[in-house]
Amino acid sequence: MSTAGKLTKNFGALSIIQVANFLIPFLVLPVITRVIGKDNFGLFNFLTAVITYFVILINYGFDYTATRTIARNKDNETVVNEVFSGVFFARLWLLLVSTVLFIVLLFTMPQMRDEAFVSILCFVTCIANVFMPNWLFQGMEQLQKAAIWNVVIKLVCFTAMVIFIREKRDYWVYALFSSLSQLLAGVALFIYAFRRFHIRLLWVPLKKVLQLLHNDRAVFISTLMINLYTNSNIVILGLMKSKSEVGVFAASAKIVSITQMVMLMPLSQTLFPHIGRSFAIARENGVTEVKKIFPLVTTLALGISIALFMGAPVLPLFFGEEFEQSIPVLRIMAIAPFIVSISNLLGTQVLLNLKMDKAFLLMSIAGSVICVGLNMLFTPVWSYYGTALAWVLTEVLITTGMAMIIYRQGLRLLDKQYWNVNWLLAAVGKLKR
Repeated sequence: MSTAGKLTKNFGALSIIQVANFLIPFLVLPVITRVIGKDNFGLFNFLTAVITYFVILINYGFDYTATRTIARNKDNETVVNEVFSGVFFARLWLLLVSTVLFIVLLFTMPQMRDEAFVSILCFVTCIANVFMPNWLFQGMEQLQKAAIWNVVIKLVCFTAMVIFIREKRDYWVYALFSSLSQLLAGVALFIYAFRRFHIRLLWVPLKKVLQLLHNDRAVFISTLMINLYTNSNIVILGLMKSKSEVGVFAASAKIVSITQMVMLMPLSQTLFPHIGRSFAIARENGVTEVKKIFPLVTTLALGISIALFMGAPVLPLFFGEEFEQSIPVLRIMAIAPFIVSISNLLGTQVLLNLKMDKAFLLMSIAGSVICVGLNMLFTPVWSYYGTALAWVLTEVLITTGMAMIIYRQGLRLLDKQYWNVNWLLAAVGKLKR
């Protein structure tokens, strides 16, 4: 199969996975939000945002580092087994650490202590991430089966969710089936990976696990910092304001996240191993590939941003009349997909594939500091409007910083020969084939 054909199949498979992970849950939200209300929707999103920190710790950036290694050694059975085993045992140890930290929060954070049962249900997603091997299928560029498993399990769980949520106090059912869908998908794909790739799980002693964590620490801290400035928006808002205000922001953020995850993230994850191999051959090869895809990705993202801005008034029709205040919040954040698409190209596709992990880390840390600072300034005064503004300004500053780093490396990623309608049409046609 041609490279373009493989990319198209993997992009399609990753799109299906993102549909299962985000779009299917999103489609049941009109039913859920109308039943559980804005307050409980805000509570669930606050708890999920807190649990996300533990998910980040357990994933430890392996979605990038392990994928990169597998993509370059997918025909080497020994390396595949070693990487798979290393990631699995590392995540088990990180789950143990996360559990201890979670218990501490459960007794010390009022928002979690008052909703202990729902908090525990949300924490189940951490267990799911220990088993979830999407990174392996991504590195092998064989995501079709993984996509099917994801869709089937998510459909079953979220259909059950709609059936069993009948009144406002049933918001715990929302947390239960959200986590259960992740757990079932993770375990099913974990078992399937053994059969599909003839995996042999090897014992990895703690010393080797610690060495693996040490080697990948830069990418982990980078992903932690990235999620710190995206995830902390809701956490800070939830600590400073009411559950209702979190619900208003969460509805708009959910729309933006869904569009990015379903439309842009699959393209990014599909391109990462492909561009990684190009950079492995020669730096010039990788730069050329980035030049080619830059117009396609940013044009798609710009279209998404415009659609979000223009379509914002539809949001209350989707979530319910309680969410009327989410319209201007969504319009503030509508530019995010466009900015994030550029940031992803510069950071994930270029800096990480060139193994400029420290530069990537530097920008991520700077972004986190800026985001937390802006949130602390804006949120007390402007509530969810301030949170939205802090998010957008942080993305702009991070993208600008990455562009400056790459420019100083002597890399020029904009090539006018690819910035025309004919090239865009040709690129789309090539992917279709």
